[in-house]
Amino acid sequence: MNRIAMIGCGAVLAAVAFAGSAQAAPQAAGKRTHAVIVGHRGSPGQAPEETLASYRDGVRDRADVLEGDVQLTADKQIVLLHDDTLARTTDVEQVFPDRAPWRVGQFTLAEIKRLDAGSWFDARYAGQRVPTLKELLAARDRGTGLSLELKAPDNSPGIATLLAEELNAAGVTDGGTLKSGAYRVQVHSRDQAALKEFHAAAPKVQLSYLTGGAMLSDDELAGLAGWTVSVYAHPRATSAGDVRRAHDKGLKVFSDPVDSPAEVSMGANQGYDWLATNFPATTRRILDGRTPFPGANGVVIDSVFPDPGGDDAQPEKSEHVVLRNTTSRPVDVSGGYLRDQASNLMRIGSGYVIPPGSLLRVYVGPGTNRPDAFYNGLTAGFLNNTSGDTVSFFRADHTLLDISSYIVP
Repeated sequence: MNRIAMIGCGAVLAAVAFAGSAQAAPQAAGKRTHAVIVGHRGSPGQAPEETLASYRDGVRDRADVLEGDVQLTADKQIVLLHDDTLARTTDVEQVFPDRAPWRVGQFTLAEIKRLDAGSWFDARYAGQRVPTLKELLAARDRGTGLSLELKAPDNSPGIATLLAEELNAAGVTDGGTLKSGAYRVQVHSRDQAALKEFHAAAPKVQLSYLTGGAMLSDDELAGLAGWTVSVYAHPRATSAGDVRRAHDKGLKVFSDPVDSPAEVSMGANQGYDWLATNFPATTRRILDGRTPFPGANGVVIDSVFPDPGGDDAQPEKSEHVVLRNTTSRPVDVSGGYLRDQASNLMRIGSGYVIPPGSLLRVYVGPGTNRPDAFYNGLTAGFLNNTSGDTVSFFRADHTLLDISSYIVP
């Protein structure tokens, strides 16, 4: 039976059940070269997501696949952007203050190209723009696959057919598999009708119905196997047995984003086929059995407190991250910073040196700075206190020092 004809047969969307870990980084999983590494929105742990800077970093960091979200502008051009609105990752509110809610489809490509899509992340990326699909195709190399999500297709009428036509014109819709084991192009969505529309115009391209979190039931997996190539899940919510169940149905298992050594190791050891990540270079080192953080200085993320009770940004007792000096020498962390998985930022002030074997608490909210505590003075919390999150730690020169995940029971 044609795989599209099977779309309605039992394929249901799973609830996301993200979970993480507050434990110290485990030993590497060992060399697992079978796992395809997906640069989730490029390499957004270290560059603004879904910009050419992020995608070029993904290629540099040896991601096997570049992932992104496609949407249509008002003049029917395909651009890469995750959110329905331009507000979070561009300066659209300043450039077009009277055009709320700033949805992608409200603006022409020329208008969108006026927006700064990099400064929100870091001043180093000022002037980055929202890229077009053509620009992404040009930025990748021939050995790098693409995983494209039909994002909110109701907001972009006709996006599925236009995407197929543009990919057809680029000569990448033959359904081929690359040396890494990645598909040349893979298209996924939470909208079955959009996938059916795309399939009609590019029938050889592999499709995936976007699920995630916990593994689906056997009946749901059987429904997916009739038309899709994979199921999405997260290793914090699955077991090796769950992965085998999907494999037994002929499905590959693709991960939701995994960033910390703990999560990457779990996914590799459970047998995930594709590992999506915001840090492709780190994931590559873990899978190759190398040290995850070659620039590490002995300070690690010890623990995360995402829910202090009451206001997440309350004075003196807001949500915070605890850093630990694991060495017998003082370590200067002045100017360092932390990011959560959504790239929200916490900084460390000047003059902060963590004594041997000691702790530094970095708070989101306001408070009185002390030798063992720095307060960012923000008015709203952002650490995920409903399921879990990942926190990364950087030196002032942007060297990645540690990544830690945590789970909220």
